Amino acid sequence: MAAEQAPDAVAQPSLAAHCDALFSAGSPLQNELPQWSLREGQRLLALAVAQAISDRAVLLAEAGTGTGKTLAYLVPALLHGGRVILSTATRNLQDQLDSKDLPAARRALGAAVRACVLKGRSNYVCLYRLQRAAQWIHGRHEQAQLRRIEQFARSDARGDLSTLPGLGENSPLHFLVTSTADNCLGTDCPQYKACFVFKARREAMAADVVIINHHLFFADLALRGEGVAELLPTVDTLILDEAHQLAEIGVQFLGARCGTAQIIDLGRDVLAAGVQHAKGLADWQQLSAALERAARDLRLVAPQATGRLSQAQTLALPGWDVALHDVQAQLEHVAAVLAAHEEAAAEFTRLLQRCTALQQALTDWQGADDAQAQQDGVGLVRWLEVSNAHLRLQSAPLSIAPAFAALVAKNNQAWILTSATLTVGGSFRHARAALGLTAELGGCAPVEHAVPPRCRELRVASPFDYPAQGRLLVPQDLPLPNQNGHSAAVGALAAQLAEANPGGTFVLTTTLRAAGVIAQTLRQRLPGRVMLEQFDESKQALLTCFAATPRAVLVGSQSFWEGVDLPGDRLTLVVIDKLPFAPPDDPLTAARLQHIEAQGRSGFTDYSLPQAALSLQQGAGRLIRSETDRGLLVVCDRRLTATGWGRQLLAGLPPLTRITRLQQALDFLRTVGGATRPPDSGPPPAAADTAPPALPQLPE
Repeated sequence: MAAEQAPDAVAQPSLAAHCDALFSAGSPLQNELPQWSLREGQRLLALAVAQAISDRAVLLAEAGTGTGKTLAYLVPALLHGGRVILSTATRNLQDQLDSKDLPAARRALGAAVRACVLKGRSNYVCLYRLQRAAQWIHGRHEQAQLRRIEQFARSDARGDLSTLPGLGENSPLHFLVTSTADNCLGTDCPQYKACFVFKARREAMAADVVIINHHLFFADLALRGEGVAELLPTVDTLILDEAHQLAEIGVQFLGARCGTAQIIDLGRDVLAAGVQHAKGLADWQQLSAALERAARDLRLVAPQATGRLSQAQTLALPGWDVALHDVQAQLEHVAAVLAAHEEAAAEFTRLLQRCTALQQALTDWQGADDAQAQQDGVGLVRWLEVSNAHLRLQSAPLSIAPAFAALVAKNNQAWILTSATLTVGGSFRHARAALGLTAELGGCAPVEHAVPPRCRELRVASPFDYPAQGRLLVPQDLPLPNQNGHSAAVGALAAQLAEANPGGTFVLTTTLRAAGVIAQTLRQRLPGRVMLEQFDESKQALLTCFAATPRAVLVGSQSFWEGVDLPGDRLTLVVIDKLPFAPPDDPLTAARLQHIEAQGRSGFTDYSLPQAALSLQQGAGRLIRSETDRGLLVVCDRRLTATGWGRQLLAGLPPLTRITRLQQALDFLRTVGGATRPPDSGPPPAAADTAPPALPQLPE
């Protein structure tokens, strides 16, 4: 479907006609939604969604910021009826859809539909594990927190820990009081009837609209039993919002993983079950302690710094083989003890199964090298994920294309995939290839279930007047990103700009190391300003503080590049430290590049550049969030304007007016206060340059 072109007549004209009326002048939506305004792009998107739902087709839809895509897909889906699964990128967006967007659409349409939010089991209190958690808690603060969780579990109907303030996702308590697919006892659990997880799943099975997230969607696609697989065959319409994240999230779930956290958790459950069901028949305390010690020793072999190591790098670590052998030996010993007492309780059988599965996972991870390994016809990569306290051995396919294409082709359903950033150089080719929705899969083996005939495309431009509302500065006098002093120079420039900025400032970095250097420089140069840095608090706490504090400065890495909506004066300056290319030494990236190069194609052109383009578009998209916003975008990487491929990235950014001098940027920032006034309330700064001419699209 051509961009900005209305769809053809649909199989069910009434649905399209109804949507056309609702998104046109005189719409009843305006009476129910006072903030709603007529947007041609929103109307076109709603018509395309209506046609895809009627025809049970696949729609790839890129809708620029400000289009109002949420209402554009909710209205046709609710009007059509049937069961709908709505998946988005994060749990915060799930809650927003449930508490704000969906109620507004239901109210406007008068639609009496049942909706529920379904999250992964790690979000819900496990009543059985909550009873056992006290034996692992010793500090006063943790004991007080545990009492709060116990009170919460007694009083809250859903048991969703995200609604309990003051408990961070990284809290050790969070892990102790929730279950995993491994340690859940299922119907054998004495708390099964009261279980929050199974209550949520029963509610989902009875709902008309089920709101999930991509992690949950792919966890079930990987057969991890999170409750979505039972729903899929009954669904008429699947809507995947923030669809640009699907391929990367899916890869993380379609492989296999095991780690020291699982081993330690197994040891603790063995101790609890042994004391409860077979006290005195074995030294359960010693058995658990030895297993936990072996797991912690394995973590100590890895570097202290967090990050990823390839399988080859991991196997070369001094002491790795010995430590891994010790873990395997302890697991074998635990399995033997459990087998000897299996008849004592059904829980021992489940523990034995977990123990055996961990042994097999560790053995599998040490298998064939990446070049020989295959999964679903595509390359398989293995790596080690290192965190502060634990490590995880992970394997994953290089692409989700075969699995995703087969899923789409399996059932006769409508699939709506939408995002503000789905195209590269104006083409959906990269997105199609990543998801297997084309016969040419861009680095993957051909897919038997590819579905081009059902797949349609639509691009809808943002309604914002970017040239009038914003400016883009690409400094030419900073060190290149690979030169010494680049991060410090970015920090110094960001401080100078933030000092002139009457609103909030974001500094987006590509690495945590750069974030630390830039934040330190900003603190030194802006001593009186509120400075927020990633990991000082949870992401939500940082954003809440940022939004409530005039002229705050926040320095953040990957998680702040998208999913952040701060209109008005809350965010008027976005500084990006460098072009967001994935590090070539990252094991997953390196394996993908090697796979593409082996086919005689360019890894840079076919993978690195498109990925950077999508990330850069997301980062830049934090700036202008409404028709009245004004702001400055600064990209501190002169390769954006000095190289041919950089200019291709530049062409994908919003068409902000280009400026070339720091003084122009400072002058413009001093005019952006009071962003609620219309963008044309005054002439643009006299020194501003005109927008650059159109640049060529990326080659097909």
